[in-house]
Amino acid sequence: MHALSDWLTVWATTRAAGMTSYLLLFASTVAGLLTSGRLAGKKRKAALLAAHQWTGWFGFLFGALHGMVLVFDRYVGYSPFELLVPFASDDHRLLTGLGTLTFYISALLILSSDLIKQWGKRVWRAIHFLAFAGFGMALLHGFALGTDTRDGGVKTLYIVTGIVVAGLTVYRIYDSRRQRQAQTVAYIPPAPHPARMERFR
Repeated sequence: MHALSDWLTVWATTRAAGMTSYLLLFASTVAGLLTSGRLAGKKRKAALLAAHQWTGWFGFLFGALHGMVLVFDRYVGYSPFELLVPFASDDHRLLTGLGTLTFYISALLILSSDLIKQWGKRVWRAIHFLAFAGFGMALLHGFALGTDTRDGGVKTLYIVTGIVVAGLTVYRIYDSRRQRQAQTVAYIPPAPHPARMERFR
């Protein structure tokens, strides 16, 4: 009975940490999309940027807790090697590997934000595109592997959060292209100087 209670405690902790990490990652992704787009006013962008950074950090920490607790799981028996090396686990190799990759992408995103001055904005921007892949892998990992997905409410939560991020991403791409087109149309080449025109007559 004591072993069963230990298993339930470990399993409940890793499930709670995993779900918390996913929701924080969702909040960070949404805040990042709103910060980079024109849906939020200038006054709100500072608050959204802070929310983006803090939820990203706490999502990373809860993700680390989610993985570390699994070392004590007696039902499957994950080893540190299986949790740290993507696709090294014998249990749900693909889905577990996606969770590990999401953790590393989160770490890279945080590191790039802290070192943006050293790495440059172009490198930072390229790395930040990985956030979309990270969220997609986290969604698939939680939806397909999480035992809570059997609950209709949790399943709906995954679907709704996925649709929100997908919708904001599509709008962000559309808005970015519209801005570039507006800049191209608005650009009027400067008229040649009259003195230069006299040279060609």
